[in-house]
Parts: sequence; structure tokens; C-alpha cells
Amino acid sequence: MTKLSDRLMEIYRLINQAARVADIGTDHAAIPIALLETNKSSFLVATDVGLGPLEKAKEQIELADLDQAKQIILRLGDGLFVIKASDKIDTVVIAGMGGELIAKIISKIPDYLKNAKFILQPNNEEIDVRKTIEKNGQYIETEKIIYENRHFYEIIVAKRSQQGIVKMTNRELRFGPCLLKHRTSTFKNKWQERLDHSKQIEKILEKSLQTSTKRYDSLQAEIKTIEEVLK
Repeated sequence: MTKLSDRLMEIYRLINQAARVADIGTDHAAIPIALLETNKSSFLVATDVGLGPLEKAKEQIELADLDQAKQIILRLGDGLFVIKASDKIDTVVIAGMGGELIAKIISKIPDYLKNAKFILQPNNEEIDVRKTIEKNGQYIETEKIIYENRHFYEIIVAKRSQQGIVKMTNRELRFGPCLLKHRTSTFKNKWQERLDHSKQIEKILEKSLQTSTKRYDSLQAEIKTIEEVLK
């Protein structure tokens, strides 16, 4: 099987056997190729908004020399509407983008994808993604956190809720409802790093006598919240 990074391997593991997968913003098509090599997916669509990344994906698929390579359908386009209803996609992967962009993409889900499983891996601004999941009437089924190349990555799996909007607390939106339940060492390391950074800024503000500012008050509140989560 094509070698996947820890981040991509975790995404691969979250995809069900025989899933019909759309990889949005596929770049090098690493996940579709791995799925095809292991016969894990029965149908694959790989999309990108840029022609360059799509050409790279095509090259990687050809280099993989797969008998079933034609099963990976490449499409140029923006967002989820490049996926057709006739594709009968049941799993959507959106990985390696900013959280704000992922939130924008999933804010417009076509009716024929409403019941799909969404595997989302934002590089930042995870709170934006969770807020949009909530607005969509989806719920978070599971979350993972990975440390790779000196960066913490959160992976969020969302599905349509049968009970309508599932409200999350501010803390759940920030830290992740599932990650809060299972506070792994990687989760703790991420927030300890954030806490240390916040305390450094706190000292700088105190030295410059900026303790009566909104920024300082906000920082104090953040430090308190992270400390409570890490208890």
C-alpha cells in the first residue's frame, strides 16, 4: 500500500469498507490511491479547485500503476457541487485545508450528500468547523488528534443528526466534544503548548503594564479555561 503519513493513515482508517468516497481538494490523491490499492473503496471521486493539483493527482495515479486506476474519477471544481447525485457518495473527505475554508465548503451541502459521513481535517480554526457542523444539524461521531511534523492535527467525523441541531457548549466547540471525553496524551500536549504560549504573552503584557486591556482579560480567561481542561 502507498505509504501514508500518520495524519492520512488515521483518515484512511476512518473510512468504512466498500465506501463510495469523494476526496475534496485531493492534491496528490494519496488517500484515493491507498483505498484502491487495498480494495477498501468501491467508487472514488477526487476533486480539486486547481488544475495543477489535479494534474499532480493524475501523475501519482499513473505512477501507482493500478489495474483499477480508471475507478478514480478526477474532477476540476470548487466545493461539494462538483459531486453528482448519481455518484451516490456516502463518505466525503476534506483534509489539509484551513478550518475557515472547510467550514465554508460544508456550509453548502447538496441534498444528495446530507446523509454522507464527513471526515474533516482542518489545519487550524477547528472551532469554525464545529460551529458549522452544529448549524448543519450534524453531530460529531468521533474525533482524533495527531502530532505530525511539529503540528497538531484534529480529525473530525460528522454525520447527519436525526434529532435536529445538536448544541455544543463553548468548551466543546473549542476543544472538541469527543476529544474532551478521551483526553489523550497528544491532546494534553497540544493544550499544554498553547497554555505555555499564552503565559508567555501574559508576562509580556504585565511587563508593559497592559493589564487593564481587553486583550489581557481575554488571555486570563483563556489561561483559566485551558488549566481547567488539563486538570
